[in-house]
Amino acid sequence: MSNALAIAAVTATLKDLLNDGLLDHDLSAIGSFSVTAQPPDRITTGSTEGNQLNVFLYQVTPNLGWRNAGLPSRDAAGARLTNPPLALDLHYLITAYGAQDTNAEVLLGFAMQLLHENPVISRAQLRTVLANPSPVDGTILPGLFGTLSAIDLADQVELVKITPNFLSSEDLSKLWTAMQARYRPSMAYMVSVVLIEAGGAARSAPPVLQRGPGDTGPQAQALPPPVLQAVRNPLSPLLPALRLGDDVQLAGQALARNGTLDAVFTCDRLGLANTLPTQPGSSSRERLAHLPTPAQDATAMAGWAAGVYTVTLRVQEAGRPAWTTNGVPVALAPSIVATPLSGGANAGMTLTVTCTPRIAALQEPGVRLLFGDAEIVPATLSTPADPTQPTTLTFAIPPQPAGTFLLRLRVDGIDSLPVVANGVPPVFSFDPAQRVALT
Repeated sequence: MSNALAIAAVTATLKDLLNDGLLDHDLSAIGSFSVTAQPPDRITTGSTEGNQLNVFLYQVTPNLGWRNAGLPSRDAAGARLTNPPLALDLHYLITAYGAQDTNAEVLLGFAMQLLHENPVISRAQLRTVLANPSPVDGTILPGLFGTLSAIDLADQVELVKITPNFLSSEDLSKLWTAMQARYRPSMAYMVSVVLIEAGGAARSAPPVLQRGPGDTGPQAQALPPPVLQAVRNPLSPLLPALRLGDDVQLAGQALARNGTLDAVFTCDRLGLANTLPTQPGSSSRERLAHLPTPAQDATAMAGWAAGVYTVTLRVQEAGRPAWTTNGVPVALAPSIVATPLSGGANAGMTLTVTCTPRIAALQEPGVRLLFGDAEIVPATLSTPADPTQPTTLTFAIPPQPAGTFLLRLRVDGIDSLPVVANGVPPVFSFDPAQRVALT
């Protein structure tokens, strides 16, 4: 960290950078010039005005990225604990003066080019400028502060960066009015960040070797929290969705707990939330649950709906508040029963479909029947007042050629699953109850 001389050190470094840069460009054509760091009201203007480039620190602001680092600095009794840095951004006004026409513009142009090509003041540059004999001498300070050295600025954790700040005409007018000086061509820059740190003695706690006399403190071992990674049908990870009546496999990390783990299915779109108990699986990375059918749970018909759910595990352990894991998305597909499953070719037909779970009013506009590869809008859609009854839909099927057509009901973009699994391992085939034969 740097010390209280850092602000003066930055000003001296900018002055040296501009002076050396102008000398390197050989501006002898405009005559002699100087680079100063004075208040603008003390610079001579008018008929005796010389060629001059002035660096003026007009404002100091806190650095937002560092202002809260290292807090708190003192304890309740007022004793110093740490030395938090004073993080500052310095705002400079570079002003050019000229003895002849365009001299001021030439000096300002070269100054802006130099600062544009050197947006960062390197540590080597700071050490070169602030080394003995230093332009910022700590001996001018009284007492203890006389031992400070401006070269400490080169050792602070962050580099010093120079950024142009294009002030509006209103801001410039206010600034020059406040300085009560004659306006000259100017450019503002922000220099960031300067970290000033006190050198006072701070307190540092020793390392802990024992937890009480004889190291008899409490024994504690933290367990990794459960992490949910996947929710799927245990029959096959290839199934894109679950259905009411399916088993559910919840896979993750550290799912073996002494407490209770419940699976919470939440559908934000429809405002639904259902909690299912889980059982341990074959390993600590697995929990099992079951989606009830309307026959197993009378509220399932209206309490669930086809859609996308976020599944979380709610953990409840003795003596601790309940908390939930991360969420994993899963789709719940509708289950359908269609009649009739046969008809005449090229004759058209009316198909009646019942949907479990019921279709919510918000979902009705997007319901479609996939008859083979054709999408058909429902002719009627009826959801009974009795919450235990499914939604019934009718579809007017246009004349189709002879053949067998697969049926799928699409609700909220999720299609019913027209497959059944047989055997171990399961072998999938199309469900004959979801196929219509036209002859």
